[in-house]
Amino acid sequence: MNIVVFGATGGTGRFLVERATQAGHEVTPFARESSRMASVPGRLRVVRGDVLDAVSVNAAIRGQDAVLSALGSTARNPAPVLSVGVRHILDAMERHGVRRIVALSVAGALRESAGFLFGNLSLRIARMWLPGVYREHRAMLEEFQRRDVDWIAVRAVLLTNGPPKGEYRVAVEGIPRWGLRISRADVADFMVRQLTSDAFVQKMPAVAY
Repeated sequence: MNIVVFGATGGTGRFLVERATQAGHEVTPFARESSRMASVPGRLRVVRGDVLDAVSVNAAIRGQDAVLSALGSTARNPAPVLSVGVRHILDAMERHGVRRIVALSVAGALRESAGFLFGNLSLRIARMWLPGVYREHRAMLEEFQRRDVDWIAVRAVLLTNGPPKGEYRVAVEGIPRWGLRISRADVADFMVRQLTSDAFVQKMPAVAY
């Protein structure tokens, strides 16, 4: 498949590029600074652009079969990359007939229950600590629910830079019990697998150890 990856230079995005390439996909990383992809192995056709620019997003999605997104905002960088950028992505997908998008999100963005007391407390603290980040993710998830595309929003818990374990738990409701961490590498593995699976289409699976 021809895959475009948004957020390709971020911590999880780089694993997405590597994992999708290993899976045999033709990968197009979308990045504001193409030089930041130089250390990523594999033959890549890097597209330079800004997700807040609808024209460059439209050009990147033309000719693709699916989209991977590891876009996100931080307390230091509150740019509307999810509330606005993802809308640009979805508009372009509809325009070019691209059906599948697998996007990274966070557990708790829709104030959903974790399913156990300590998990609920952890999510509540995270929302209080990073209100702008959760607001952006909530806007993205609500936008997905308004669209007629095959979206899958992967709700991650605390992301680590540890090595992949190759095994993790998945929950559609809440989060896996006592599962509060997962490596970026394993999240990327799960996301790439969803490119060719319909198990979680228009759902928001949470992944954790």
